[in-house]
Amino acid sequence: MDIGNPVIALVPLFAPYCGGVERQQDLATALALHGQGGLRGVRPLEDGSSHVFELIWSGERAPQDPASCQLSFPTMPAIRYSFQVPCHQLIRWLMDGRSQALPEEFWPWLLEERCLDWLANGNPDQVD
Repeated sequence: MDIGNPVIALVPLFAPYCGGVERQQDLATALALHGQGGLRGVRPLEDGSSHVFELIWSGERAPQDPASCQLSFPTMPAIRYSFQVPCHQLIRWLMDGRSQALPEEFWPWLLEERCLDWLANGNPDQVD
């Protein structure tokens, strides 16, 4: 392990939030991806089709600091979701995703979070 690598230096900071030392390699990979500021991937659907998505984020690189995220679908430019999560949650999603996909638990979370936002703001017709 290269101690001078900034990603490796962050592993002990995030490990308690992201599966501990058992998932050290997944964590290091997710932290490296986090440093890129975005992920372009594919959301598979039950009928065999899929949607291309782009998730971009910004924020500090500490587990409890907020990560500001924006999810969009290039083929559906009117649909865009903006949200904030603790950085460790974003890292966990990046760890649990497959290659160019977000984990399955992300999608119900997004819809639930969006519904709560709509209820709080009273504007169910606006996506972003």
